[in-house]
Amino acid sequence: MAAKMALVTQIVSFLFLLAATNAENGVFRATMIRRTETGAINFTEAARQSRHRLSILASRLDTTTTSSPVDAKTPLTMDGEGGAYDMVFSIGTPPQKVTALADTGSDLIWVKCGACASCVPQGSPSYYPNNSSSFSKLPCSVPLCGALMSEGAATCGAGGMECDYRYSYGLEEDSHHYTQGYLGNETFTLGDDAVPGIDFGCTNMSEGDYGSGSGLVGLGRGPLSLVSQLNASAFSYCLTINASNSSALLFGSGALLKGPGIQSTPLISQPDPSYYSVNLKGISIGNVTTPGTGYSGFIFDSGTTLTYLTEPAYTHAKAAVLSQTDLARAPDRDGFEACYVAPISNGSLEKAVPRMVLHFDGADMALPVTNYFVDVGDGVVCWIVQVSPSISIIGNVMQVDFHVLHDVNNSVLSFQPANCDSL
Repeated sequence: MAAKMALVTQIVSFLFLLAATNAENGVFRATMIRRTETGAINFTEAARQSRHRLSILASRLDTTTTSSPVDAKTPLTMDGEGGAYDMVFSIGTPPQKVTALADTGSDLIWVKCGACASCVPQGSPSYYPNNSSSFSKLPCSVPLCGALMSEGAATCGAGGMECDYRYSYGLEEDSHHYTQGYLGNETFTLGDDAVPGIDFGCTNMSEGDYGSGSGLVGLGRGPLSLVSQLNASAFSYCLTINASNSSALLFGSGALLKGPGIQSTPLISQPDPSYYSVNLKGISIGNVTTPGTGYSGFIFDSGTTLTYLTEPAYTHAKAAVLSQTDLARAPDRDGFEACYVAPISNGSLEKAVPRMVLHFDGADMALPVTNYFVDVGDGVVCWIVQVSPSISIIGNVMQVDFHVLHDVNNSVLSFQPANCDSL
C-alpha cells in the first residue's frame, strides 16, 4: 500500500512539474470571443451597459497586488450586442467548457455552479463541481478568503471549512448587482494546457448584467484576479471587431509585443492602483490639441464599450470634433452628442471627420476613424466618446486592432497597431 501511495505521489508531482515547465516555457492559449446574434454592436444597448459599467468602476476603488510565473494564451469573445468580450476556458477534471466576461476592472473569478436556479443569465452553461475530481472547497484560512473578508465580502461557514462570499458590483445603493456562493479551488484549462490551483467563486445566486456567459474573470491588479493567481508578469489582448473571429488574450512571456510601432507609457495609481490607468496629456483632433485627463487617470478597460472623458477634457474635445466634421448633423441620441448623417462609404467618412490622436506620457495613439466614429443605425454615425461625471475610460471599441500589453511587473502599458483578426 505504501509503495502504491509513493508511486501516486511521484506521478502527481511529475504532472505538476510538467505543468510548471509548460507555464515557464510555453504559451497557454484560450480565446476571447464577441458573441452577438446580429454580428454588430447595438449602440443603444452598448450605451446603456457602458453607463452602468462606468458606475461600477467609479464605485470600486481599492485593491492590492500579488507567485512562479505562468504563461498563458486564451481567446476572448464579444458578449452580446452591447459589445463586451468573453473569455473561453474550461474548469475541472474532466474539463467543463464555459465562457465568462473578461474584466480588467475587477478581481474575483466566478462561475455559475450547479443548476443555479437563482443565477443570471439563465441558459448559459454551468460548472458542476460534483462532476470534477480536482475540485475542493476552500476553508476560511486561505488568503483569498482573507482578502474578501477585508472587503466585508465573505463570512465563515461549516465551522471554518467553507468560505462564503457575497461580492457586489456597482454603487452602494445598487443592491441588485452581485454574485454569491462559496470559494473553491480547481484546475483551469486555458487553451490546451491545464493550470491547477486556481481559486475562484462557485456562485449559486447572482443578479446583474454579466452578458450571456457563465460568470466573470477578474483581470485586475488585485490579489483575487487571474493575473495575480497566475503570477503573470504581463498580459495582453488584441481585440477584433469581427464577431466571427476570436481575439487573443495572452499571459506571461508570450504576451510581449514584437516588431515595429510599439509605444509605451507608465501605469499610474489614479484613480486607483487596481485599475490600468495612464496619464492622458492631451488629445489631437484635426488641427486642434485639447486637454487630456492628466494624472487623474485614463483607464484602459476591456469591459466598457464606449469611451468616457471627464470635464473639461470632454467639452474641449467635443467642440473640436463639431467644428471640424464636414457632415450634416443628426439629432443626438443615447448620450452621443456629436452625431451625423452617415456618408455613403467609409472612405468618405475618413475624409469628412478629423483625425484623432491620444497623447500619453511618451506615447501617441493614432486612432483609425472606425475606432472613434461608429454606425449607430438608421443612417447615422456618432463620435463614440461620452461625458463622464466621475472617471475617464478608453473603451474596447477605441482599442480595436491594437495589441495592448499590461506589463504588471514594470507598471507599464504598451500598445502596437495590429491586425487582430490574424494574431
